[in-house]
Amino acid sequence: MRYIVASNNKGKIKEIKAILNYNNVVSLEEIGFLEEIEEYGTTFEMNSLIKAQTLSTLYPNDIIIADDSGLCIDALNGAPGVYSARYAMEDPLYKEDKFLACMNKVLNKLKGISSRKAYFVSVVCLINPGDEPKFFRGELHGEIANEIKSGNGFGYDPIFLYNKNYISLLSDEEKNNISHRKIALEKMRKSLEEK
Repeated sequence: MRYIVASNNKGKIKEIKAILNYNNVVSLEEIGFLEEIEEYGTTFEMNSLIKAQTLSTLYPNDIIIADDSGLCIDALNGAPGVYSARYAMEDPLYKEDKFLACMNKVLNKLKGISSRKAYFVSVVCLINPGDEPKFFRGELHGEIANEIKSGNGFGYDPIFLYNKNYISLLSDEEKNNISHRKIALEKMRKSLEEK
């Protein structure tokens, strides 16, 4: 039985495979599923469920893992939130470098704002064949930096500070030990082992 991760995001797939360390974790690309699953939910739970149910219908004999994640900023009333990957769609730069456009928008909106508290959210929806969907949530709290520092991370990592350190400057191993996705996936692993 395979664990199908409902994503084609290479950074996310790499992280999930490293955290779970199971031999039979496969991405959508690896199973030949190249369609985009439309995320029309208004919560992380809804979006992860949409992705998980879509895959579960097509691959009923496999375990489906769907992660929906994003960045929530207190001073922006929780934005970009579930719209994290689509936050700057109106920016011409978005077509070339989606997350650079999104990070620029965040930094512009926070100009002159001293409170920069923020947190990453990961909600993992797990569907085991014949079971009801289960949800596992992880959060990583920190703050938004004043500038972008690219490095090892992806998404909003280059503007996120955890304990005053840029997430993007951590090694894969360091990040995978503390990340919101790690917290959610460890809860999921515990649930699987209890079965």
